[in-house]
Amino acid sequence: MVKKQNIIKLKDLYPNQASFLMEARELDPKAVNYIKQLTARNNHTMARYQLALQMKNKRLMKLYSSIIDIQDAYGSLPMDVSNFRMSLEKELMSQAKRMYSNYDEISKAF
Repeated sequence: MVKKQNIIKLKDLYPNQASFLMEARELDPKAVNYIKQLTARNNHTMARYQLALQMKNKRLMKLYSSIIDIQDAYGSLPMDVSNFRMSLEKELMSQAKRMYSNYDEISKAF
């Protein structure tokens, strides 16, 4: 006979505070404007790096930093590296959507 375990959820323990823990915060408008400026200057990789920096996502920061190094050494963004950068987009934007209440402004900045 299998015993059914009761799972205690955070929202059951702290009903008034659980929503606070799950609420998205707003990304600083100055950071959004800086991302817009970088995009306007055709510096798309640095714009993505700045968003990863704001999110404190060390993995994405390192990857975007490496892409910037390749761009600098090569003089432009090679197609294969561009495809790789695009593959990181889903992770970056889905995390931003979960973290920030002003996600629509962020996505328009790109």
